[in-house]
Amino acid sequence: MLIFVDKLTKNQKISQAMKGRTLSTEHKQNISKARKGQVHSDKTKEKIKNTLLGENRKDKSTHRLVPKSTMSRSHLTAEDVKEIRDRYSNEKGASIRLLAKDYSVSRHTIHSIINYKIWK
Repeated sequence: MLIFVDKLTKNQKISQAMKGRTLSTEHKQNISKARKGQVHSDKTKEKIKNTLLGENRKDKSTHRLVPKSTMSRSHLTAEDVKEIRDRYSNEKGASIRLLAKDYSVSRHTIHSIINYKIWK
């Protein structure tokens, strides 16, 4: 695919220039400080969610969840997973950290559930 540089937006040019570069630890810390306390609007959260899930979001949201069996090592049931996704999408104060604490699982587990990496 041939991309003409003149047709690219400013952000696309920056993105292309930064591709493959790694950020220094100091730069990462500065970015972290700048974003600390940042609150996303509901509209922005929806955009982020749609971006992370991709175009196949509708297929994934209707996908049948596997119920927890008696032999399962899982701490969560299919109903818990549905509730986690619903709470994260619809509740204002619901954060990954709070949901992880409520369900006694790690933040990584909640993040993976929300982004359909597990419990697809």
